[in-house]
Amino acid sequence: MSTFAVFGMTRDVALAEAKKRTKGTRKNVKAPGGVEPIPLAEWLELVEKKTEQIMGGGTVRQLSPLFDAPQYAEQFIELARKTIQCRDLRIRAKRIMTDAEASQSSTRRRKRNGLGSVSGTLHSADKSRSYTPPLYPLPSFNITPPGEV
Repeated sequence: MSTFAVFGMTRDVALAEAKKRTKGTRKNVKAPGGVEPIPLAEWLELVEKKTEQIMGGGTVRQLSPLFDAPQYAEQFIELARKTIQCRDLRIRAKRIMTDAEASQSSTRRRKRNGLGSVSGTLHSADKSRSYTPPLYPLPSFNITPPGEV
């Protein structure tokens, strides 16, 4: 059984990460203790620069809770794209890996647990069910029944 989640980056997540990464002090030999606090306006400017750097980068975070089916993750993506600034939204599945996949994994934890995340085309163990996420944006077709105008 697989569970699905949306991974990507939003401006809010990037801003929170930038606030954590940006230091509030800087070195100054003349100041007591060798450091001085950065003024708030300057710190906010540094946070904004770091936010832009994160939004332009390639790191992604899990943005959604785990869903039972991929269509719920697709709805999450549609809503996120309409309401907030985001990039690289992808659906990934957490699933049980086969022994061959687990042995090729780079981390010991994944080898031990046999769990991993996969994006793109997902195949279950029995190969009878598969999931391929749609390409975005989805095309819309105006189909009218024959005889109607």
